[in-house]
Amino acid sequence: MNILVVDDDMYSRQLMGFVLEEGGHKCEFAESGEQALEIWRKQGADVVLMDVLMPGMNGYEAARIIKEEAGQEHIPIVFLTALDDDRALVECLSIGDDFLGKPVNFVTLQAKIRAHSRTLALNRQVVEQNRELAYFHTKVQAEHEMTQHIMTAALKLSAKDVYGVRYHCTARSTFNGDLVLLKEKRDGGAYVLVGDFTGHGLAASVGSIPVAQAFSTMCERNLSVSEISLELNKILKRFLPPTMFFAACLLEINPTRSKIEVWAGGLPDAFIVGGDNKIRRIIHSAHMPLGVMDMDEFESWTEMISVTPKDRLYIYTDGITECPNIANEMFGEDRLREVLESGKDNLFDALIEAVHEFNDDPDLQDDLSLVELKCEPPPEAVCEASPDQETKGDETSPKSNLPEFHLELHWGPDQLRDSDPLMILRQWLGSHAVVRNNKEVVFMVLAELFNNALEHGVLGLSSSLKDEEEGFDRYYQERGARLQKLEDGYVSLQVHLSNTRPARMMVMVSDSGPGFSIKVEDLDCNDESFGRGLPLIKALCAEFELDGENSTVKALIELD
Repeated sequence: MNILVVDDDMYSRQLMGFVLEEGGHKCEFAESGEQALEIWRKQGADVVLMDVLMPGMNGYEAARIIKEEAGQEHIPIVFLTALDDDRALVECLSIGDDFLGKPVNFVTLQAKIRAHSRTLALNRQVVEQNRELAYFHTKVQAEHEMTQHIMTAALKLSAKDVYGVRYHCTARSTFNGDLVLLKEKRDGGAYVLVGDFTGHGLAASVGSIPVAQAFSTMCERNLSVSEISLELNKILKRFLPPTMFFAACLLEINPTRSKIEVWAGGLPDAFIVGGDNKIRRIIHSAHMPLGVMDMDEFESWTEMISVTPKDRLYIYTDGITECPNIANEMFGEDRLREVLESGKDNLFDALIEAVHEFNDDPDLQDDLSLVELKCEPPPEAVCEASPDQETKGDETSPKSNLPEFHLELHWGPDQLRDSDPLMILRQWLGSHAVVRNNKEVVFMVLAELFNNALEHGVLGLSSSLKDEEEGFDRYYQERGARLQKLEDGYVSLQVHLSNTRPARMMVMVSDSGPGFSIKVEDLDCNDESFGRGLPLIKALCAEFELDGENSTVKALIELD
């Protein structure tokens, strides 16, 4: 250690220097306070042995200046004094760090030097660690700011103002593990995503970047809730570590606010409150959270819920129900339901206020999110036809914001041998909001008409084959064999979708078969010889026509 010995007595300085240098230390000497400061300022010291009583500047004054100039750096100062009164010793300890009586006991001196060297080493270790912490803190802050910028840019893809939607999203820390995304549709409907990543802070929030980007892109493509959930699960399964997942509720409300399609996995139950201020429906999370299941196990089916203009939907994360008070009691679902059925005019604000009053603590224990969706349609969506108008016809029906379109497809032998010739049609139509709300009926009609044209028209198969023992197996074996040998033939399909409310879809299917003699009225007998699905299709459609001479079937579907 470098030790500065300050004493006006030359003999004492030399003797202490001899003992200390024998112990392996390096010594510098000063005979006054002024000289001690000069040496200290030039080359510093690890420990200062300071005589108290010296001519000129005494030890107390020199020690005070050294301590002041050292700042945060710890410089042990041991006073050497012949004074033995309590007041003098107290002053030594208040200004410096230790004292040693004169004449100096060199064994004690060596022991004190060793003790202060350990203290000094620990202090310097702490100082170095503080410097490292300050460096890493600055670095982390810069990284957080960059991450925050990226996340803010990603979340800007979400709409901030969607008709009928209010939301509250509070983070426990700088970064939020909860996520609320909104996207208004061009037809007046809207998508809503409420989610909660595992954990808190930065680690929990980084998943929001790919989710926000994917959600925005898929909403722009007008995909269904089922398709969006499937794609988000694929992204998060690949992106997140095995210990992390995304509990979420994803929904789409139609333009007239009469139906909500919901996929829910892992979040607490959502509630629909009716106009009578009673909870009239509970939406349970029927799926596993996103990012848990492999794609071959993932369930993307959704729930379609009819709502009225007075209904309000409330979706929230577990930060609300698990919010604790000072007694470590949770807010719980019972309190939440009590607020929702309280009859207050503004349930959204009432619930947020109730949670914060219950919490008692400004420092939240979890991220907290709440979304309110009012099902009252926007003014422009309420279109009523005048009493003298026929709402059924295209010319008198109110128009929607979606374009009218016409689609024609033609399949030859090579295309008919494809494993799923209707796949491209389902993809195109499935992105249309009106079709999605009626997809079961639409796709059933399309599939039945196509299959009847292919199997009974082009391939010439008879349904009577199915009546035999093991008839279905034989029927489909024969179907495959005839398809492989098919050299000529076609199926054509035309789809026309109106832009009226309600929408009307006209489907016409023609084939290259020899024609048929079936009449529409014959289908009422439900004879299986007409094909297993035609009576059902007739029942599903508003209009149904058969043109056997031209091998053509027409069906009109009225869509909600």
